[in-house]
Order: sequence, then C-alpha cells, then structure tokens
Amino acid sequence: MEAQVAEQASKRRVALTRESILEAALRLSSPEGGGQLTFSRLGKELGADPTAVYRHFRDKDELVLALTDLVIHEGIELARAALPDGPSEDWRAWLTVTADSVRTAYLARPALAVLAAARTTASPAETGSVEEVIAVLHRAGLPVLEAAECYRQLLDLTLAMTQYSAAFTALGPAIHAKDEAAWAVKYGMLPEEDFPLLHQSAQRLTELYRDDTEVFRMTLATFLDGLSVRIDRAHAAEASARQA
Repeated sequence: MEAQVAEQASKRRVALTRESILEAALRLSSPEGGGQLTFSRLGKELGADPTAVYRHFRDKDELVLALTDLVIHEGIELARAALPDGPSEDWRAWLTVTADSVRTAYLARPALAVLAAARTTASPAETGSVEEVIAVLHRAGLPVLEAAECYRQLLDLTLAMTQYSAAFTALGPAIHAKDEAAWAVKYGMLPEEDFPLLHQSAQRLTELYRDDTEVFRMTLATFLDGLSVRIDRAHAAEASARQA
C-alpha cells in the first residue's frame, strides 16, 4: 500500500510542470474557480503538496509575474482578433480596442487582476505592446516623449479602473446588494430641497453603479477626447514651425 501511495505521489511530481501550475492558477483566479489565488488552493487544485509549486516558482510574486505575462499575451490576441490588420490611421479606434482587450483579459480572472494590474514584467509581450502604443500616438502627431506620457496615462486609467472592478467583484453578492441599495434607496430618497442635483441624477447614478463597463468606456472616451485636442495642438505647432 505504501509503495502504491509513493508511486502515485511520484507521478504527481512528474506531471507537475510550470505550464500546469500556470493553467491551474488561471482557473483559480476566475470567478468559476473561486476567485482566490493561494498556494494552498493551488496545491489542492493540482493534487499536490503546495510546497511542490516552489520547485517551479521561487515565490508567489514570481508566479504572479508569469501569470501577468500570460494575461498580457491574451489581451494582445484579443485586440488582434478585433483589428486583424493592426494599427491604422484611426488611432482612436485602435486605442479603444486595445484598452477594452486589456480590461477583458484581466477581468476574466479578478483575483489575478487585483494582484497583477499594478505590476511590470518587462517581458517581450509587454515591451512590444508599449512600443506599439507609443508608435501609434507618434504617428497620430504627438512628439515621442508626449506620446510616451500619454501611453502611461492610458495604461494607468485602464488598469486602475480594471483593478477597481476586480476588487469589487471579489466582495461578493451580499456586499454588492448592500451598496446598490445605498444608491437606489438612500440616494434616491434624499430630499429634493436639500439635494436638487442628486435628486435629478440618482437614478442614473444607480444605473452606472451596476455597469462598470459603461463607466470605463465613458471615462476612456473622455480621455481620448482630450488626447485628440493634444494631437490637434501638436499638428498646429508643427505647421506653425514649418511656416516660420
């Protein structure tokens, strides 16, 4: 009996690979997988002692960075599927698809989004993506350094709002219902004479509470409106310089 148990344990160790660990971690990070990523849960998912993970990843941070790289790859693939011809003259459409794709890839694993959205991997996928966004903005008319600044603003906007949505998802249905009631009931019942503007907008605020995706797209559109102004200003400055 002991020999059989030892043989089964040996087979598990052989089957435990870096790829199988990453796949299991992605599953656990999804809502269907319970939305919690710990080495203890990872060990149970893999049918192995949690310490076995350390043979492939030095610590949880190394695992998180490897998972982040996979999600970056997935976001890139989603963007390519939506715009198979790649960046075009329509920089606004391309940036919108890129930001939506990043958000979609992360929110498929909320537990990972909370841990990873603020991290930097400097992997080929990440650095290639950064170069591409800066190039799109530069071709649109921004000087390189300004294009790099705007890349950073777009990234932070996208990842911050994604991390917010992921963290809220993890709170669970009971907390969601409590907060929704605060908007729908408490805000909705504020006296009109004291809160005339909130009285007029409470219903819309409740609708937006239920839809982080719409809020993200509205915020992104506002950012891109500002970016359009900066691009027009850069074109005007270039034209003025040529005439001088």
